[in-house]
Amino acid sequence: MSSSEETPATSVASALFSSDDTSLAEGFRDKVAALHSHFDRDEDGFLNHSELRGLQLLTSGEDMNIPTYLMACKSIGCDPQQGISFDGLRLVYAAEGSNVEEDYNKVFPAKHEDPVKTADKEKEDDVLEVGEDGVDISS
Repeated sequence: MSSSEETPATSVASALFSSDDTSLAEGFRDKVAALHSHFDRDEDGFLNHSELRGLQLLTSGEDMNIPTYLMACKSIGCDPQQGISFDGLRLVYAAEGSNVEEDYNKVFPAKHEDPVKTADKEKEDDVLEVGEDGVDISS
């Protein structure tokens, strides 16, 4: 394949995920990018078997064998020797039954804490001084 030709995953993803497409859920692209980047340990821009296996183990608890990896690559048009591209992973998460939000929250639990609950927890740790008339004098 020449460098000017797009891979199937790239061409399909380009059609589905054009930069002006506003129909996608807010943050979808960023969450997929964060997951892809987090598991792309060799930083080559692709998830090889070992890297995709790590993503699956952490998010579903299920192991991924080589035949399953080969089938996944083939189904989204990625070369198994190269791995799953960012666009390929976007296709995976766009498929019915995939939940990027759920997986993102499993991989990055601290990034999805409810700010209200966090603020309430911080307030629980505050020590207040109360004067004789019941007024807070801790400031």
